[in-house]
Amino acid sequence: MKFSYNWLKEFVSFKESPEKLAELLTLKSFEVESVEKAGGDWLLNIALLPNRIPDASGHMGLAREISAVTGAKLKNDAFGVKKYSTGLIRQFLDVKVENSQDCPRYMALMIDGVKVKESPAWLKQRMELCGLQPINNLVDAANYTMLETGQPLHVFDYSKLDNKEGQKYENPNHKSQIPNKSQTQNPKNKKIVVRKAKKGEKLLCLDDKEYELNPETLVIADSEKPVAIAGIKGGKESGINSETRTIVLEAANFNPILIRSGSKSLNLKTDASYRFEHGLDPNLTDFAIRRLADLILRLSGENAKGIIDVYPQKTLPLKLLFHLEYADRLIGIQIPPQFYKNALLSLGINLEEKNKTDFIVEIPTMRRDLIIEEDVIEEAARLYGYEKMPAILPGIPLFPPEENAELFWENKIKNNLLGFGFNESFIYEFTGDKELAGFEEPAKDYLELENPTSPETKYLTARPLIKYIQQVSENLKNFDSTRVFGVAKAFIKDPVSRWRPGLNGGCERKQLILTIAQKGSKGEEEFYELKGVIDDTLESLGIAEYWYKDENCQFPISNFQLFHPYRKTEIYIGNQAIGILGEIHPVVAKNIKSKARIVAAEIDFSSLWQLAEKEAEYKPISKYPAIIRDIAIIVPFNIKTESILNVIENTGGEFLTDIDLFDYFYDEKMKNKSQKSLAFHLRFESKEKTLKDEEIDEIMRKIIDDVDKKGWIVRK
Repeated sequence: MKFSYNWLKEFVSFKESPEKLAELLTLKSFEVESVEKAGGDWLLNIALLPNRIPDASGHMGLAREISAVTGAKLKNDAFGVKKYSTGLIRQFLDVKVENSQDCPRYMALMIDGVKVKESPAWLKQRMELCGLQPINNLVDAANYTMLETGQPLHVFDYSKLDNKEGQKYENPNHKSQIPNKSQTQNPKNKKIVVRKAKKGEKLLCLDDKEYELNPETLVIADSEKPVAIAGIKGGKESGINSETRTIVLEAANFNPILIRSGSKSLNLKTDASYRFEHGLDPNLTDFAIRRLADLILRLSGENAKGIIDVYPQKTLPLKLLFHLEYADRLIGIQIPPQFYKNALLSLGINLEEKNKTDFIVEIPTMRRDLIIEEDVIEEAARLYGYEKMPAILPGIPLFPPEENAELFWENKIKNNLLGFGFNESFIYEFTGDKELAGFEEPAKDYLELENPTSPETKYLTARPLIKYIQQVSENLKNFDSTRVFGVAKAFIKDPVSRWRPGLNGGCERKQLILTIAQKGSKGEEEFYELKGVIDDTLESLGIAEYWYKDENCQFPISNFQLFHPYRKTEIYIGNQAIGILGEIHPVVAKNIKSKARIVAAEIDFSSLWQLAEKEAEYKPISKYPAIIRDIAIIVPFNIKTESILNVIENTGGEFLTDIDLFDYFYDEKMKNKSQKSLAFHLRFESKEKTLKDEEIDEIMRKIIDDVDKKGWIVRK
């Protein structure tokens, strides 16, 4: 905004040069973008902050700011205005505001006997300096007062306002356009109505453009039609011309949201709309309209006929507690109490001492940006000077965050899987009918969005596994093998029927998904490889009581068709099913055009981490070396791995600490005999001594004997 240096000096007695004033304002208030010499004056281009438009968009408001920054005194006599009583105005004019939320305050002041002419040179010079074009003495007076006070004002020609009868009162002597009893026996008052525009209404404005108004546009109307777009632009028909003799001054306060939306919808931005859309002080209207009336009477008018003020809900100053100790602590340095007092008073903030350390401060209504105590503290700090404050690191006590057990176990699992060569992947948590059809997943089990962005984001994903399988299929187009895992949310539509109460219910649960695929493989090796990864992962969590169940699967997933019917197994911890491991059904693999068989595991992570929390216990690493022995056993094809493990564990005794399945094999000869070969790593270890080969050889002989008793064959 543009401000005149000489004009500012009429309101405050500062001694700073234009350049020095610009430096001070930039340092403590607003950025001064430029200082320009203009004849006998200086023009300051100032970038006002949006929150300071209500109090500093006029020369008087900026003068108050300069007084606070420089310590110079305001010239209070320059802020004076006359008083105007209601007078006779209500005999000729009524004002109606349909909604006080749209227009909190509306004031109208009537002046009779004005003469429209060219403005004096001093007024035109200041108008032009601040970027406004002079028009005539009445319109210029309104714009000049806006530049002074920051309050937009408007002037109507009283004779052009209609009453219901459409009467227009004319005085042939052109001294007055106010009717008297000799002109009409029952004169009807003219009306000013603040209302929303009606559908189809149009208005020709002062810029000679016709605007089509919408029902959300606020207008100033007479009894018949709009005469101005409220807070934005006046209508041409009610404007001032050379024949105008009686005028109505308008000063109002409008809802900033309505002005903003109206200005945007009409593509019409003015000096008035810019100020109104930032929210002005309703109490400024009274001062501004009186200031304008004083100027018009000095320039042109004969007499004022009175003032109307529609102000149903008065805006009162806000009172806050201001704590000196808290202010010092927030700013970071100790500031003398007297400085706080002087600084706040210079900003127009009245204060009362509650005690030695606390003030009750009263915020003037023009400072609409000061709402909480911290706002007031900030005002005092900037006047003190940020440049005076030493750079000190904040002395904030730091407390370690409370450990998140779920996140701890999730990170532990992720690190373990990364060590096995898996890549973590993330999924998009939405799906659609087309994707669900490819996996033969029933859409009825999925939560549907009310407003999806596309058909393929219609549902929340209830089964993250399908997303990971799709990723594996896509990866196989570019790679021969892939290992992908992730922890993802499942959004469950019906937790009661879909999830057993033992899984803690809930509509949103995390699942751990693991997938392996290898081009050209039959899937058996990947199945047992993934099983080994799961074993190691569970053991790394301190979970020992895990086992697998191949028949009568009960893991609460409603659709088992995703897995091969004969190549799947349930994962148990104790007596609780927590997941399923298996090969993806060939039909599904065909539907998604996978180039290899895919083996996957689907584990309820929400239960897993809680079980890990319960069962995990510290086991110190033995300081004695371990001995590893391998054994390969040929068994009938229908023998479960669990049965073989039971034999080995029962015989291995206390020194057998771990068993890992590392190979699954059968050739054509074994296939014809319905046999398979399983190979295991056996780990022997003692906490008390170094084991000898002879001891382990004896244990291995017993294991082989027990295997032979089962009719199985130990491969040599």
